[in-house]
Amino acid sequence: MAKLLCFVSFLLCSQLFITSSVSAASSPALCPQEQSNALLKLKSSFSVDSWASISCADEGVTNYAKTDSWKEGTDCCKWDGIRCENETGNVIGLDLSCSWLKGPINSNSSLFLLKHLQNLNLAHNDLQQSKVLPEYGSLSSLTHLNLSSSNFNGTIPLELSRLSRLVSLDLSFGNSLTLESSVWNKINLTQFRELVLDRLWMSSISPSTFANLSSSLVTLSLARCELKGEFPHTIIGLPNLQKLVLLENHELTGNFSKSSWSNSLQHLDIWFTQISGHLPDSIGNLKSLQHLNIQRSKFSGSIPASLGNLTGLSYLGLAENNLTGLIPHTLSNLHQLTIFALAENRLSGAIPNMFGKLSKLIGISLRSNHLIGQIPTSICNVSNLQVLELGNNSLSGGIPSCLVNLKQLSTLDLSYNNLVGPIPTGNQFSTFGLYI
Repeated sequence: MAKLLCFVSFLLCSQLFITSSVSAASSPALCPQEQSNALLKLKSSFSVDSWASISCADEGVTNYAKTDSWKEGTDCCKWDGIRCENETGNVIGLDLSCSWLKGPINSNSSLFLLKHLQNLNLAHNDLQQSKVLPEYGSLSSLTHLNLSSSNFNGTIPLELSRLSRLVSLDLSFGNSLTLESSVWNKINLTQFRELVLDRLWMSSISPSTFANLSSSLVTLSLARCELKGEFPHTIIGLPNLQKLVLLENHELTGNFSKSSWSNSLQHLDIWFTQISGHLPDSIGNLKSLQHLNIQRSKFSGSIPASLGNLTGLSYLGLAENNLTGLIPHTLSNLHQLTIFALAENRLSGAIPNMFGKLSKLIGISLRSNHLIGQIPTSICNVSNLQVLELGNNSLSGGIPSCLVNLKQLSTLDLSYNNLVGPIPTGNQFSTFGLYI
């Protein structure tokens, strides 16, 4: 009997041990004290001011003082903006974007004690012209770094090139931030999936170096970077590319006709560059494309009818190029379109009577082409239309009286045509900017 009791006791103890071991293994570890202290010290180095993240409010992005939840004596893994590794409790993620932070980050900041960080996001705060310090290069586990729109300035240090694991880097919209070629050429470009450097001064960097970017690249955004020279056409053909932005690099050249465009492409914006080419017939295969803006570039040729296959397209900006031929009737399939900008080309023929199906349009700009025929009355069905620019063509006939029913219309340009008859009256026609 005694042996039986001992055996039962052994089984119970074993069960308790196993249960407690499993429970301990499944419970996340607590944040290490030294990392909790580093975070609290970081919190104390900032003041909290909602105006510091006003750009988030303007864009409708959630913004609040995340550090308000950081309390001494509590597990930092449960604080807002903190992500910890389950097994060790080490802080591996710090997301303080849109957190109302105001104040500089100095070289002795406790931020740089968080050596296990993999993801660091300080975007949309006012860090008061902080430098991108060499100490960021000591955070060797970083895979994602976002310092955008937080008032950083100065020159990007060579030490940043030591972050060999980076797959995502966003240094956009700083305060006169500069990236020199001596640093850029040391950065490993072969594994980036996201590279966002808008308004970073990069005038010393050769655009040809972007050819080293990985085939895994998803986003490349280089707006207003003062890039000069030929941009590699192979980029637009990268198989995973979804977003390419090169706008306002006024001396950037290249020919996008030399590569097939990526079928993954969702957003292309090369406004105000010297990039040339033609819109390929295969553009109709880019079924994910939502934003196409090649305005003020050097494109030529005709608008392919296959463009009408892009039923998810919401922005079509082809203005100020050298496009010729007719406006395809197939564009009537673009039911999500809000902007239809084809001004200042050499398009000819009549304006298709297709606008009745494009009910989401707010802007139509066809001025300064060689268009003939009458103003299509289907425009009157676009009830949300705010801007209608048809000036400097060879349109004839009368001005449709139904235009007065466009209650949202604020600008109408019909000047320099061959129109005859009365100008419609009523509703807002007496209040908006009218050029006839």
